Amino acid sequence: MIFGIKQIIKMLFQQLILPVVYNACTAKPVIPGTVILADAHHDEIPFSMLAIKEELSRHPELQVTEMYWNNNESSPVKIFRNMLSFMKKYATTETVIICDNFLPAASCKKRSETQVIQLWHACGAFKKFGYDTEEDIPSYYVGNVMANCSLVTVSSDICIKPFASAMKLPETSVLPVGVSRTDMYFNETFNQKCRNNFFSQYPDARNKKIVLWAPTFRGKPGVASVYGLDDVLKAQEELKDTHYFIIKLHPHTQVHTEGTNCDIPSEELLPVADIVITDYSSILFDAMIYQLPLVLFAPDLEEYLDNRGFYLDYRTLPGIHIQKEEQLVKVLSDEARLNSSVNQKYHDFFQDYMAACDGHATRRIMNYVSTVSYTHLTL
Repeated sequence: MIFGIKQIIKMLFQQLILPVVYNACTAKPVIPGTVILADAHHDEIPFSMLAIKEELSRHPELQVTEMYWNNNESSPVKIFRNMLSFMKKYATTETVIICDNFLPAASCKKRSETQVIQLWHACGAFKKFGYDTEEDIPSYYVGNVMANCSLVTVSSDICIKPFASAMKLPETSVLPVGVSRTDMYFNETFNQKCRNNFFSQYPDARNKKIVLWAPTFRGKPGVASVYGLDDVLKAQEELKDTHYFIIKLHPHTQVHTEGTNCDIPSEELLPVADIVITDYSSILFDAMIYQLPLVLFAPDLEEYLDNRGFYLDYRTLPGIHIQKEEQLVKVLSDEARLNSSVNQKYHDFFQDYMAACDGHATRRIMNYVSTVSYTHLTL
């Protein structure tokens, strides 16, 4: 019910209100060298934009505006004002950079002089999303919430078709130049800062195996749930002398058990983790950059297959697959098995899905920003 009401409100904004504001502001010309970084899921710059912002700062000829707000934590009046402010700027801006669904950018027929770059916030492509599942966008929704993207950046060639399908975009708009935020993982200064911050907050984790559990959500955004929390808490208690568990729930998840969910962003937890447990989350692709052993704990696999589905056979994913709680302790205690799971299959899968995430994605993406011609892209 709540999800449906939100979708109707979004349609009204997209079809009736925002286009009027945009068109009213197009009397002025597009200003060369102008860039907007925008997101409606965070009150400050999201991790997915940090690397591109740093790169933009090296170009003083560009005029960069940042516009961030969190729809889930803002009043309807504030959201409305933020959207109107964005539309006014959008009408005269040359480049808009987003990293998630961002309705205002898709709410009008944009000017040909303006390009929208979608960095997206996840690597790889294995769980269906966007228009490929009604759990994200229902069939009755009128209007394309992904429209106007001139470029969608993905982590490899194999991701082109799934992203084009999920976003209802031509395959020519989806390019395997890499995912900007993964450049941060190759930065040792960033990694060391993450380690220092983590151990200052959790000194008891020192000298233990650090296990990061990062499940995705089930159901629809805003009314989502998580599976396996009780099982992980039991394993945490049983292995407390040798392992330190970090529980990182998906932002969409409504299940928040006091005292369990870590406040540190998941991207900043990967540099300290020794093992990653997930189910259907794309964090597994990020974890592979660090060559971390993967435990795929999916107690509701058959149900998830029926409700959402995948772009590939889930059972072929690298890592150790388990579905029962009692298997958790056994696997996590078997260091030899964990280490051997980072094998040739693991590395081959990484090359198939993450080949363009090499620490230089942002530089390639920058070829699309401002006055640089699309034909100058360096792959």
